[in-house]
Amino acid sequence: MAVQLAKAWLDAGIVTKDPDMAHRFYGEALGLPLGEEREIPGYGTVRRYAVGDSVLRVFVPVTEPATEGSRDGFASQTGIRYLTLYVRNLEQVVAEVEASGFRVAVAVRDLRPGVRVAQVEDADGNAVELMEER
Repeated sequence: MAVQLAKAWLDAGIVTKDPDMAHRFYGEALGLPLGEEREIPGYGTVRRYAVGDSVLRVFVPVTEPATEGSRDGFASQTGIRYLTLYVRNLEQVVAEVEASGFRVAVAVRDLRPGVRVAQVEDADGNAVELMEER
């Protein structure tokens, strides 16, 4: 039996140990609107950023994570390794991310005819693919 979706979009969650740097990346450099912030007693705090109809949840656990994800590129380990945002202003977003001091892992380039792409990383090394269709 296939899943019966109650919403037609996907929400994603990222764990961080530095909520200020996460906000600098997602809220300021990418400019995603910060929505609700909710504390989960005994577990941590979730900040919700609007991504169109979807939500990016940035979770800050009460106990700092014991390990960090690989910083050797998005294909260096299994698991959810990148998010894709479709944008209309690719060059400007990449410039803002870089000016904010975050890593541009893949500079703006043509992916295929009519599609350009770049990949940037937040302070925890999570990759965000930025895609622009013409």
